[in-house]
Amino acid sequence: MGRILDQSRDPVGGELLPVLPLDVVVFPGMTVPVTATEERYKRLVRLALAQDSEPKRVITVLAPPAAPIRDMPEHLERFGTLAHLLSVEETEEGFDLVLHGQERCEVTVSRTEEVPDGAGETRPLHFAEYRPAPVVRGDPNAEAVAAWDAIDTFRAYAGAMYKGEPDIDTHLPEDPLYQASFVCANIRVPAVNKQPLLDATTLTERFDLARDLMLERLRKREQRGRRQRA
Repeated sequence: MGRILDQSRDPVGGELLPVLPLDVVVFPGMTVPVTATEERYKRLVRLALAQDSEPKRVITVLAPPAAPIRDMPEHLERFGTLAHLLSVEETEEGFDLVLHGQERCEVTVSRTEEVPDGAGETRPLHFAEYRPAPVVRGDPNAEAVAAWDAIDTFRAYAGAMYKGEPDIDTHLPEDPLYQASFVCANIRVPAVNKQPLLDATTLTERFDLARDLMLERLRKREQRGRRQRA
């Protein structure tokens, strides 16, 4: 059996939640399917389901790169996202989950449980005190301008990167916070390039960073096209 170090509450009084590293950055309002097959993450699901309150909650965070040495400590990003478990289905291999991102939060590991991996070794399952860190909302007019610029750029980006005619307006949320999440979630870049968007201090900054990222990808695409035509 693993040595259990976690408690339901941190000694200073904050609620501890299990931390689920993923290969995607989860933004508020984003729905993500997840398959949990590692023993430590099957343990995580069972602990989440045993929570007294509803909905069941976990903290998602971008998974760190694979360490060259197995016993090296994992480095977790400063910010992750509180997520609700919308559905849980047990399978022969583990669990199929559907998570829904709620709010950005700080990720500071307070407890770790070493969970046997079935191969004679253990793997860490982390727990962090839930510390909300919502993006700062500023001048509504400035946010509206930043949102318009980012969404307009996203229309051009989607038209170039996605096949067919993407029906953006049908799926675009009304709240600027979730508009930013919609845009950020649909930019086709490695997850590590999306983490700065989650880290952004203000919503306006998140829109601006997303727009800059899309413009960079469009420029690179245009440059590749020119080289191919040359």
